[in-house]
Amino acid sequence: MKISYSVKACVVKKGDNRPRCGVCTTTLVKNGKTSAGRTRWRCTSCGASTTQTPPDITAKAQFSMWLDWLLSATPQRELPVARSTLYDTTAWCWKVVPQAEFTGEIHRWIMLDGTYYQDMCVLIAVTETHVVDWQFCDREKSVAWEALLAKMPAPDIAIIDGQRGLLAALRKIWPETKIQRCSFHIQLTDTKYLTRRPVLECL
Repeated sequence: MKISYSVKACVVKKGDNRPRCGVCTTTLVKNGKTSAGRTRWRCTSCGASTTQTPPDITAKAQFSMWLDWLLSATPQRELPVARSTLYDTTAWCWKVVPQAEFTGEIHRWIMLDGTYYQDMCVLIAVTETHVVDWQFCDREKSVAWEALLAKMPAPDIAIIDGQRGLLAALRKIWPETKIQRCSFHIQLTDTKYLTRRPVLECL
């Protein structure tokens, strides 16, 4: 799965040196020059036109350097720039919100769950092989789940933990999708009520 990162007027993708449309993320093609001599870029999908200014080019270089460092095991001391320079020039990169590339693929099943990091919650939709999409929010609630589900075609089966907000969102956004309870969460619930050393005999 490719991940897009919205950076000012273009979308930067790992391994892609050409600018992308800020409207639909399609790769732009050269479309002549402006009266000032700058290259004009045009989107073949939606028709949007743009130019790459020096700040755009600088931001793209900074973001690429930050992303290369973030996704590698290279320590900061081995980077070609000083640590203070890295902090100063890439501080804004931490505020860029990643977006999953929309493919329109319809999956047989999707597993849905939420995870928390400090004060932030991330709702995640995954298959057996990859993450399909995600949604940032303050906590798991129906309106946040609806925002995530609305971005994807409904699968045949949704595997969930039984969270009430998610159940409500599924009935509203994916009414035809069958719901299956996650076996791991069933086990957690069993352990919660029965403990690992039950005192009652099985019936």
